[in-house]
Amino acid sequence: MMHRNSLNDREALPKRKLFLTLSLLVFWLGLSMQTAQAATIPPADPLLLEKAYGMTETLNYEVSWMGLKAGKLIIQLIPDEAAPERFLIKVSAKSAGLLDVLHPVEDNFETIVEGPNRLPTRYDIKIHEGRRRNKKLTIYDQEQGILTYTRDADPSEIYQLAGPVYNEFSSFMIMRALPLVVGQEVMVPTFADKKRHEVMVKVEGMDKVESIFGKIETIRVRPQLPFKGLYRKTGAPVIWLSDDTARIPVKIKAKITIGSITARLVAYQGWKEICKPEPEPEPVKINNDEEPFL
Repeated sequence: MMHRNSLNDREALPKRKLFLTLSLLVFWLGLSMQTAQAATIPPADPLLLEKAYGMTETLNYEVSWMGLKAGKLIIQLIPDEAAPERFLIKVSAKSAGLLDVLHPVEDNFETIVEGPNRLPTRYDIKIHEGRRRNKKLTIYDQEQGILTYTRDADPSEIYQLAGPVYNEFSSFMIMRALPLVVGQEVMVPTFADKKRHEVMVKVEGMDKVESIFGKIETIRVRPQLPFKGLYRKTGAPVIWLSDDTARIPVKIKAKITIGSITARLVAYQGWKEICKPEPEPEPVKINNDEEPFL
């Protein structure tokens, strides 16, 4: 994928490498190296499409590295009032703490998705890292299987695809609306590394996780990501989704060369029927003055 290749700079400073992984916490689906053959896409659950991918939503994450504050991540889902099945996905990633002093980063991404499968039609990227600034645009013709990529003022590159594809953010979002069964895998076709890949996401199990909603039941999923180049020593990230119809990603964790990076949801605006804390059991009252019932 062109965007990933541009980030994969072996001469980058170590502090920049840290934030690149921060930015890639939500890029997890775009980095699989498995070759795709089938042109089909997995069917989404209609109820989950309505609840987890059908209304205005804002997710705010704080990102830490080995216990230190590293950055902020904001994901927004905005419906198009003029088109019921068209949405804008806005993502901003900003450095924080010492990293912001050493190498300030503020990257912005916008993806337009359409149709019942929420396939991307346009993808805008604005990179601002230190002195480096880039603009990138990807246009998807899903029906004709044609993808057009342009970086800054460079000539456009055109790719012929074997079937429908998602990009990093649209694949992350559609995953929330797919049927997830523990012990099974789901596939999401994603354009990466200049070709179409089938990314397998393993549904590993159920965990109780502390979150802004209290201690809740979550679904633990792990995308199968054999990284290369700069990310060769980076392990596959793990995502914890609320086990309800909102499927809110409350925690994301990814190993890097040194330590790991964790993104925790710290603020949420969206569907009201979100995961709720488990009620504390009421204490059993015992009256020792009463005679036992025989």
